Amino acid sequence: MLAGAAVVSIAPRADDLTTGVYLGGFGSYRQRRATGVHDEPQCRALAVSDGEHAFVLAVLDLVGASGPLLETIRQDAARLTKLPASNIIIACTHSHASPDMQGLWGGTGGAYVTHVAHRAASAIWEAHQALVAAEGRVATRAFGGLVRNRRGWPETDETLTTLQFRTAAGAPIATLANYACHPTTIGPTSHEISRDWCGYAVDAIERDAGGGVAIYVNGALGDVNPLHDGAIEHAQTLGEGVARAAVESLSEADPIGDGIDVRTPVLELPLNFERLSARVQNAVGRAGPGLSLLRRVGGLPAAARALHVAGRGNVAQMVMALSGISERKLVSHDGRTFLPTHCGYLRIGSIEALAAPGEVLTRLALPLRASLGAQHRLFLGLTHDTLGYFLPEDEWMAPGRNNNYEESVSMGKHGGTVLADKLLSLIPHNSA
Repeated sequence: MLAGAAVVSIAPRADDLTTGVYLGGFGSYRQRRATGVHDEPQCRALAVSDGEHAFVLAVLDLVGASGPLLETIRQDAARLTKLPASNIIIACTHSHASPDMQGLWGGTGGAYVTHVAHRAASAIWEAHQALVAAEGRVATRAFGGLVRNRRGWPETDETLTTLQFRTAAGAPIATLANYACHPTTIGPTSHEISRDWCGYAVDAIERDAGGGVAIYVNGALGDVNPLHDGAIEHAQTLGEGVARAAVESLSEADPIGDGIDVRTPVLELPLNFERLSARVQNAVGRAGPGLSLLRRVGGLPAAARALHVAGRGNVAQMVMALSGISERKLVSHDGRTFLPTHCGYLRIGSIEALAAPGEVLTRLALPLRASLGAQHRLFLGLTHDTLGYFLPEDEWMAPGRNNNYEESVSMGKHGGTVLADKLLSLIPHNSA
């Protein structure tokens, strides 16, 4: 096996902050303009190759990213590395103190979007260039006590999986930790950019593992929140707790072995938003080209700004959601409109992973993880895309479940089932 890693800053520059950078994840449109940078958001990339096949997993310290931004990064990185674009896998940590690269909470200037795309593609290229002979090991342990299920279920995904690549001489190249929890410890009152608890986690892993690049990938975090939040101290406690558990688990790690299998097929999700009537949704599907034109000439963003000034921030957010949809190439089948995205299956030696384009709820993710045959299993959330929440159908609009917030920011009742069916079909022993 070969492995390489890189990390670059994607923090806004002074001119970007002057133009305006809004934080994503809390509140409605333009409620939290960034006043500064507490700790720099980064792009961390891991490249792995078996000599014949290779992929790069890049993780951005962002609440999410638009489809066009992710596609730009993938295509630019593919040209630089000569890898297929389908083997460039991009995830977001989902920090709620990070720049809004979707435009839902106010967005950023265009120059900053270009800067992030360039920096992320550079990190992917640097990680691929750094490939060297490596030995991999992996450990899985249960880690609980610091998170809760905000929809009132007793379950959270307490699986903490850690894999590490070292050179033949034993020097760490990269340590990747996969766990599930919303990065919301800092809370909605802060106006400083931060990686939230994920930043403390990777910094502590690098320190305690003896070097290399640490990478954190969020898991099935859809209904999982920190047990304590509202202060930077809680971010440090949670992040360093995850890091300590991850590094300690490596003392009993198993060899990874070799061989790579990457599958990232197109996933067509039915366009079905809870807050929009069926008539409006059908109209959106038919009006796609018109909406796209309105977005390109600035009409939709201008409407959102006007609604914000008029005190209609929630409506402004819906307008920007429509603007985001207009950036996508929607498809129609049998009178229904679908949004194409990607999901994925990944095998690295004896490790298997599933990748989902949004925030998957615990009760949907746990059976999917269990369907994998490997001893060590990853569930990679907010990977390939940022399309809100994916719920099990029997939980849809159930009373007393976090006021059904997750339903209101999702691809609809059937989105979780469509995603689950596609992921299950990718697992080799299921499709054999």
